[in-house]
Amino acid sequence: MESWGTHFLTFLFGAAIGAAGNYLALKYTDRRRESEESKKEKNTFKKIIGQMPELIAEMKADFLRKENSLVREFFVLPHDKIPCNSEKPRFFYYENEHQDLKNKIEILENRGYIIDVSNSNTPIYRLTEEFGDLVLHS
Repeated sequence: MESWGTHFLTFLFGAAIGAAGNYLALKYTDRRRESEESKKEKNTFKKIIGQMPELIAEMKADFLRKENSLVREFFVLPHDKIPCNSEKPRFFYYENEHQDLKNKIEILENRGYIIDVSNSNTPIYRLTEEFGDLVLHS
């Protein structure tokens, strides 16, 4: 009977060590994976900045204005002579001020940084919070 008890305690002790080892391995693997993903995202965003530095700089300037801190949508218009009314605050980006603006918008949309929320002929996009954070910290 004594032998049975010793084997049982050894089994429990081994199971506890195995579970703890598995937990720690998963924990540190997750941290490493998160770190790699964060680094990859930052590198991708650096590439985006290289493709459209003026647009990203304008977006950052828009975000930094206190009255715009909660604005997350923007219009894309051919030029600033076109009047556009909006029920809520939105940014405006003009094709005549940014070369290839539509292509740049497509790149941002393909990366998942912005979402087309147009409900009319006027293009309206919503920025993701992740993109907003990347822009603010660039």
